[in-house]
Amino acid sequence: MALPEHTRQPAPNSEKSSGKKKKFESNNKYFSICTYVVATFTICLIIFKFINNWRDMQIYTSSILSTLSPFLIAFLIAYFINPLVNRIDHILFSRTASQKFAKLHKFLSLLLAYVIVIGFIALVLTFVIPQIVESILELIRQSSSLYDTIMTNLNLLNERYPNIDFAYIIDTINNALPNAINSVQAVMTDIVPMIYNAGMSIISWIINIILAFVISCYLMSSKHRIIHGMKRIIYALFDQETAYKVIFTIKECNHIFGQYIIGKALDSLIIGIICFVLMCILHLQYALLISIIVGITNMIPYFGPFIGAIPGLIILLIISPKQALIFLILILLLQQFDGTILGPKILGDSTGLSPIWIIFAITVGGATCGVVGMFLGVPIIAVLVYLMNHIFDYMLYKKHLKTDLSNVIIPEINPDNVFIPKDFDASKANDPKAASDASDTSSSKENSH
Repeated sequence: MALPEHTRQPAPNSEKSSGKKKKFESNNKYFSICTYVVATFTICLIIFKFINNWRDMQIYTSSILSTLSPFLIAFLIAYFINPLVNRIDHILFSRTASQKFAKLHKFLSLLLAYVIVIGFIALVLTFVIPQIVESILELIRQSSSLYDTIMTNLNLLNERYPNIDFAYIIDTINNALPNAINSVQAVMTDIVPMIYNAGMSIISWIINIILAFVISCYLMSSKHRIIHGMKRIIYALFDQETAYKVIFTIKECNHIFGQYIIGKALDSLIIGIICFVLMCILHLQYALLISIIVGITNMIPYFGPFIGAIPGLIILLIISPKQALIFLILILLLQQFDGTILGPKILGDSTGLSPIWIIFAITVGGATCGVVGMFLGVPIIAVLVYLMNHIFDYMLYKKHLKTDLSNVIIPEINPDNVFIPKDFDASKANDPKAASDASDTSSSKENSH
């Protein structure tokens, strides 16, 4: 007869009686906790090392970036040339697309894109750079007579407008002139080492750019394999649904960033060409040099056209105040055309940012990374805002709230204290029975609701 279960004696431990040790059993929960602890400790240690040795880390990081500069430039070249390759492939081979000749079509599109880019660079180096150098040398040659020109124009303005006191301006120029001459003489003294260093730097950059073009060819030819490898890594790290969301988010961020960069570059190129043509029609001096400055600085939103107008305005103001006034009117009209017609046509709403966010991105980017930061700050902030919107949308979804907060129920609030409900009775606060009855009533109301 079997004994009841609660009266049975526990069986002797066979492992203890045999003297054998219990085997180690893995526990996924504790293993995950240990992994998170080690990862957090490693990240904190890296951050501490960066902060504690900031100067050394800057030097070390700059040396690594200089070593990897051909690969970084190659990635940028491939990133910018990829839309051109896709556009050429779509225009030339979309109607004759065949799986049999797919590789040949991609090769021809890639070859034609590189021919266009290299031809454009050769055209700039052949025709544009010499004229820019000539304009700069002419400005240097005329620097000796700039003082006489400035003083002559100031005297003419003083005669024309006698009510305005130009004495302070004339005294400031007279006091600043000796310092400017000494600075120019110091620069001329060190011109030989500067030319040597600049020459070595230019040679190094030419080698890096040639190497970068070669590497970018390999990147473009193996683009699909690289993307497939990245997808394999993402699907290996996450489950299928999360991996799809990660890949979709990366595509959207790339679309926002690339559309803004490429669109703004095309917009600035068109603005520079229009500025050059109009300056030639109006017979303004140094048209090519000033137009290139205007086109490059136009990459900076809002403030770019005005930043680019300052050097040209100063140059033309020294030569002829009339030309400077014409150029100022031209820049204002050009900026209005770009902001109201050309920019929206090319860019559209590529970033989705409000003006306050764009100004914030320009300010922070300029303070941290200078002119490059002012340009790249806008697409970076656009990507961050896009990611934060998705995170907040998911958090609202977890709370069963709509993204526009249309289903939010606003409770009745006591106007005397917004943290106390309106139906709160202070006389019953110390009565436990009343408090329990109130809680039961509220819970029943919630259940019925």
